[in-house]
Amino acid sequence: MTGEQANQFFSDYGPIIWTVFSIIVVITVLHKFWPFISKAVRTVDIIAELPERLDKIESRIGNVEHEVKTNGGSSIKDAVKRIEDHLSKI
Repeated sequence: MTGEQANQFFSDYGPIIWTVFSIIVVITVLHKFWPFISKAVRTVDIIAELPERLDKIESRIGNVEHEVKTNGGSSIKDAVKRIEDHLSKI
């Protein structure tokens, strides 16, 4: 192949060669960094869900607090107190 033919070849197919090379490089980089990218996306998803999760946790803690404080008879603490009182009479 002469120098003129090589120049003609690269002027005709150069952009195609660079495009294919660029696509291969991008795919290789994505493949290499995919675990990091997926972890980053998962972290962002968890952070986005955090306010909802915190609201649910607060609600559940409120339910537990309701059961362990005396409230006039309907909590678990009141029920245990009644059982203890009945057992001490026996």
